[in-house]
Amino acid sequence: MTRTGAAARPDMDERAQNLLAWAESHSRLLTIVAVAIIVIAGGFWFYTKSHEARARNAATALQQAELAVAAGNLALAQSNLEKVVDRYSATRSGKQARLILAQVRYDRGQFADGISVLQPLTDADDKGLQANAYNLIGAGYEEQKKLEDAAKAYRQAAEVTPYQIDRDQYLASAARALTEGGKLDEAKELWGKLATDPASALAPEARVRLGEIEAKAVKQS
Repeated sequence: MTRTGAAARPDMDERAQNLLAWAESHSRLLTIVAVAIIVIAGGFWFYTKSHEARARNAATALQQAELAVAAGNLALAQSNLEKVVDRYSATRSGKQARLILAQVRYDRGQFADGISVLQPLTDADDKGLQANAYNLIGAGYEEQKKLEDAAKAYRQAAEVTPYQIDRDQYLASAARALTEGGKLDEAKELWGKLATDPASALAPEARVRLGEIEAKAVKQS
């Protein structure tokens, strides 16, 4: 039978005394544990604040670079964007800076350099960011008339994007590059997929492109 009231107090007093005795004999250990907890908590707080400050600094630097782009000062924009990429590559702003930097390099005719700055984004965890990188890589190859490489990059963008509307656009870009490169059978296959997809907004264009390819094949025969 459980004791209550005054009868229970001797056990409670005894436990309290035992706990106090244990704490006294292990005071050094308890001090170490307490200090360790404080250090860990302080380290986590410092890391969080440092991470937040770095993200803010990256966003500010990116905004300044974007102002240079908007002003048409591509040389300054490129310099500022390169600094953002170098200093804040792991941040969201640093990754966005890569996309804009590639476009600036394209505008200055530096297509190979633009493609190079995009390559790290093809391993991004963000599928949307990854798709954008592949799409811009495709555009860079297309500007250089490397049409098979362009089509490959567009297809990779279509594979990773989570959005159907973007996927259809990328597949259409791949089909156009293949058509221009004379790969009519491959282009026809892609246009065929889009033409028969009732959910695709590009189905009407796809049917027109298929007709053009078939007419071109007839002329060549």
